[in-house]
Amino acid sequence: MDETPFPLKPLPDRDDLYFPDLDLNISKVVPTALSLLGMDFAKSRLLNNYLEQKEGWKIIKKSKITKVIVLVLDAMGYEQFKRYSLLLKNRFRRNGVAICSTFPTITSSCMVTIHQGSMPIKHGIVGQKIRFSEIGNIVDTLTLRTKDTRFGDLTTAGVKVKHFLWEDFLLNEDSPIVCIDLLENHIANSGLSHLLHNHPHSIGYSSHVDCFAAAQRILETPTDHPLLLKMYIGSIDSISHRYTTESQTLEDEIRSIEDLLFKYLKRIDSKIASETVIFITADHGQENLTPEKRIEVTTEEEDYLKNLLEARGKSGRVTHLFSRPGKHEEVVQWFKEKIGDNGVILTPEQYPELMGKGADSSKVIDRLGDVQVVLGKNASIFFGHSGYYDPVFNLGLNATHGSLSRNELVVPLLFGRIDDLVK
Repeated sequence: MDETPFPLKPLPDRDDLYFPDLDLNISKVVPTALSLLGMDFAKSRLLNNYLEQKEGWKIIKKSKITKVIVLVLDAMGYEQFKRYSLLLKNRFRRNGVAICSTFPTITSSCMVTIHQGSMPIKHGIVGQKIRFSEIGNIVDTLTLRTKDTRFGDLTTAGVKVKHFLWEDFLLNEDSPIVCIDLLENHIANSGLSHLLHNHPHSIGYSSHVDCFAAAQRILETPTDHPLLLKMYIGSIDSISHRYTTESQTLEDEIRSIEDLLFKYLKRIDSKIASETVIFITADHGQENLTPEKRIEVTTEEEDYLKNLLEARGKSGRVTHLFSRPGKHEEVVQWFKEKIGDNGVILTPEQYPELMGKGADSSKVIDRLGDVQVVLGKNASIFFGHSGYYDPVFNLGLNATHGSLSRNELVVPLLFGRIDDLVK
């Protein structure tokens, strides 16, 4: 596979943090997939220019395509893919490219970016725990709960969370394309899934075998309509959090998933396989955490910060700060001193280079905050907690994401007509 490093521009005076590539990124995967089913998009929303030299793409473009799969393997960063994959990596040279995630590199924001085919500043889910003036509270967009929610998520309380989105869904209810989401049982039709689609076809699964068997049945069920099947697997993310990105356990998980995936792809009816394209990618990667780079904000310091902050949000290794009137500079200075060289402090004038033109608008700042604490390599910050969730067995949080390291930003994209990919 191509070993050329993905070109990223470093943040000023840093060799561990980078600006995202706003062109070759995850926001273009689904529009590219849908274009194969006849949907029209501006060329700027497609990855075609990056794919057209690949042999696998040339085969796709000569084919009649009636079904497309988009499979997201949560947290399968490009470096871990290169290190641990076998079956997929062997096909990367003719069927793959490296692409970039978005800021922040957090599941909520990235998954909506993939599903919507647009950047966070367009769809509005600009982080995980961010402020929504619509309800005057910080919302965890992964669970759709606030800190004060006691009875289920916001949908249970009657909040129409789809109104949190700043744009319409990519596929409207009248679209001739049938769209089905295949998700783990515990997240199907709950939490973030309410922000990913406006259709009733969200199906849960109980295991990887169940996932791929369900996908086979969906593909082989007769239909007169083109089909987009979106699949999500979260286990690589969970494994990385607990065992780090440098573990035999992570290799076992990646190999297990791709072994099963290929087994089921090979079972699909040959005619259907010749008319179906699969895109396999990730929302982000992960960064390992080290004890010497753990930063703890004590409860006493939190009490002091109440005088400076209206609210505080978080997207993994990024902290979103909402300064009280007149306290912006004091907030910036306090956190600069607190984190030292373990990260950078970013303010709205830097947002456009991170997220695109318009990222410094008042509506983005209202959700994201006026100060971002962006942690560097191996660093983490915890408020009122040591960060040692399981000091006995070390099965707590040992890697995570959200920030701008190369490990978090760069992910693989593989594609192919099913019968071509598995031959």
